[in-house]
Amino acid sequence: MIGALRHKIELLTPERTEDEAGGASIAYMPGPELWADVERLSSTRDFAGDRENRLKRIAATIRFRADIALGTRLVFAGETYETVSIESGDGREKRLTLICEEILS
Repeated sequence: MIGALRHKIELLTPERTEDEAGGASIAYMPGPELWADVERLSSTRDFAGDRENRLKRIAATIRFRADIALGTRLVFAGETYETVSIESGDGREKRLTLICEEILS
């Protein structure tokens, strides 16, 4: 696996801001850059109203990090993705594979 982590991805860190009405909004700020092995997966369909969108999907394998959770966002090749599944294939907490779907704005 040495040399396989050849793509840079950037984690996005959520920042919660309280408003005067007691609500909150979440903004995603640039976070750490990581090396990853990124594989493009088949796209999936998403329906928004009457429109059908094709969402890009990737599998990003990174070194183990304890701060990764479902919903973690990352940027790869200028596109933003959200983590929908996390797999630890080695079972020894050395690597994580993040299955991510593109976020449409």
